[in-house]
Parts: sequence; C-alpha cells; structure tokens
Amino acid sequence: MNHSTHTNVEYLAQRLLQRWVVKWYEAFPDPATGGFYERLGKGFKPRLVGNRRLLTQCRQLAMYSHAHLQRPQQFRPDLKKHFEALLEKYYMPETGGWRFSLGDNGKPADNTYDLYSLTFVIFGLSHYFRATQDERARVHARAMLDFIQKNFTLPGRPGYAEALDVQLRPINRTRRQNPHMHLLEACLFAEQTWDDPAYGKMSDHLVDLFMMYFYKPEHNHLCEFFTDDLLPDPKTGQRVEPGHYFEWVWLLKKHALLRQDPARHDHTCLRLLDWANQYGWDQIYGGIFDVLNPAGLVLTDTKRIWPFAEALKANALMIDAASDRDAIKARMADMVRVFRECYMQERGFWVEWLNRDLSPATDYMPGTTPYHVYFGIMETRAVIHGRGETVSLRSGIGVQIYTWRRSLSNNFRKVKMKIRA
Repeated sequence: MNHSTHTNVEYLAQRLLQRWVVKWYEAFPDPATGGFYERLGKGFKPRLVGNRRLLTQCRQLAMYSHAHLQRPQQFRPDLKKHFEALLEKYYMPETGGWRFSLGDNGKPADNTYDLYSLTFVIFGLSHYFRATQDERARVHARAMLDFIQKNFTLPGRPGYAEALDVQLRPINRTRRQNPHMHLLEACLFAEQTWDDPAYGKMSDHLVDLFMMYFYKPEHNHLCEFFTDDLLPDPKTGQRVEPGHYFEWVWLLKKHALLRQDPARHDHTCLRLLDWANQYGWDQIYGGIFDVLNPAGLVLTDTKRIWPFAEALKANALMIDAASDRDAIKARMADMVRVFRECYMQERGFWVEWLNRDLSPATDYMPGTTPYHVYFGIMETRAVIHGRGETVSLRSGIGVQIYTWRRSLSNNFRKVKMKIRA
C-alpha cells in the first residue's frame, strides 16, 4: 500500500470519526422515542416517510457503538437509551421475534418477521455488547440465531425463508442471496464477540450455500434472485450487483481468517473482485454501476454510494493476493477521489444516488447508509494498519492539524449551544 493510498484512507477515517459520525449522531436520533429517524433531508432535518424500520435502528446502533470504542473520551452516545428503545418497541416476547417496523408515531406498523432485518439484530447487538458489556445483548443475539434456525428453515429446501407472517408461516417472495449474506456477516462478528461455536457453525453453513447455490463458478456469476429451490429465477436471475461481489469478497476473507486459513477462498475472491472491478467500474465517468448482467452489460447505470464502501475494503483485503498490486492501488485511489468529490461533503452530508455522469440523483440521506460508509472506511483502515503501513510525516501532521481544528470547532459549538440554552 503506497503512502498516498494510506494517507487518503486515514484522512477519510479521521473525518468520519471526528466530524461525520458526530454530525450524524446529532441528526438521526429522535429524542421523543430513543430510536432513529429513517431519513434526513437538507440541513440534516428529519424527513418522515411513515415508518421506522428495525434494519435502520440496528445499523445505527452498531455504528455508534463501534465509533464510541474508537474515541471513548470524545464520542459518548447514549447507547443504553437506544438499546432500551429498540428492545421495548421492536422485540415481540410472545414469539421471540422482532417486528419489521414502527410508524413515525412509535406504534407497531408491520409485525412480519423479515430475515434481512433480523440478521442486523445479531450484528447490532454484537457491536453494542462490545461497547457496553450489557449481557442482555448476548442473550438476545443468541436467541435470535435460534429463532432463525427454528422458524426460517424450509423443510426439504436449501437456505432460509425471506420472511414470516405473524403466525410464523413463510411469506411467498422471490428468494435472494442478500439476506443470507448479511446473516453470514452477523454471525462472523458475533463469533468474534462471544466465541460461541453456534455462530461459527452457521457461518460455515452459509459459506457452503454460497459455493453450492449462490455462486456459479463456471461463469463467475453471483446470482441475486432464486426460485424456491435456489435455482436462478427465470425472470430476474440474470441481474447481478457489483456491490454484492465486493461484499462477498470481504466476508469470504473474514471467514477464512477466522478459520485460520487466510488463503482458503482467495481463488474465488480474486475472480469476484476482478469481475466487479472490470465490469462494475464505469470507465468513462468513474463510479460503480448498480446493476449489470453476467456478461457485464449495464442494466441500471445509476450509482449508489454503498458499493464504494464495499469495494474499498474488498480491494484492500486482496492486495497481497492480487497479481497486479499497482492496478488495485490505482483503483482504490480512483474510488476515494470519486467518493470525496461526488458523494461526500466535508460536513457529513452525502449524495445517496448519482446519475451515470456523477450528477446528484437524490437529495435525501437514508439512515441505513452510514453503516456502509462507516464500516467500509474503518475496515479498510484496519486492513492497512494490519499490513504494518505507516502514514508519512506530512500526512501525520495533516491529521494532527485536522484534529486540532475539529477540537476548536466542537468546543465553539458547545459554547454556542450553552448560550442558546
């Protein structure tokens, strides 16, 4: 990793920790409920959309928990308050599940059980436990794993159901690899947190599902949508998302490291990474396309922000295994440039979606997106530090100056708030 790449990532990490997360935490929490708004608009003002999803609450809790551990004296979110609100409003003790959403008024809106959302209960509580050591998080996370295994298993069919109704019956929906991918993510983090073999067993099972059903090695094709038997869906099975190629690279590498066999999945990871870098990246304008077909033909040319974060950490993880390290370094530099110039503003506002020419396509900020941005940057930073890289003297001084400026700005803002109060 050259110094410029490391320096760019370190600058992103410092802005993330010292300004963006702080600003998000000022804007996303709803003081009336203890939870988090679903969406923000201009000026970081809440935009009510009618619901508050479990997914959003868990991702926000996970991010602030992790950020608190990075700067425990400077960033002190009220994590217990948010956990209590989450437990009180979303947990359904009569079944052991967690409802999909509340209304903006704080009352239950959708009591179905959605696998994608439930995986983030495990993920969010894992990070919350690391920050607080609240034993209830361990108990509820493990109960959620058991709930999924008991109720989402489909007799005679591979994988897990998409969702259940209030009677715990499977809802007929097109099956996806995506919820399984995030269940793997959650179990990998939970395994690290609690060293519970149940999470490791589930992780191994999900990797097997990937190899047997989701990924088609003969065509290097990562399918998105499936029939009930996990065969590619005849109507939508040819739609692929480069962002998910990057995410699976990261998760397969993390799985291999936990199994103490770092190169275990490298052949598959390199194929996934090469395809996503080659076809997912827009060679004309830059940016990562939303949807392609397996041959690399662009089906949807808009560009969301989250694939950038996933691509950054995937490329960083594979740099030592790649045949052309310079190409990966150059791609990471291009990604950081587009990210800083087109997606993120210095004060923490981001553009969720870009058109192909990198012009803004939206003017709102979903509460689920900071999870991608935060963990993408922080995981990339951890990989770089793990390789023993050090920032240059020049960049180190730059980080110190930025930290000093942010400290002055934060103190000034606190004084203004006291005067107004």
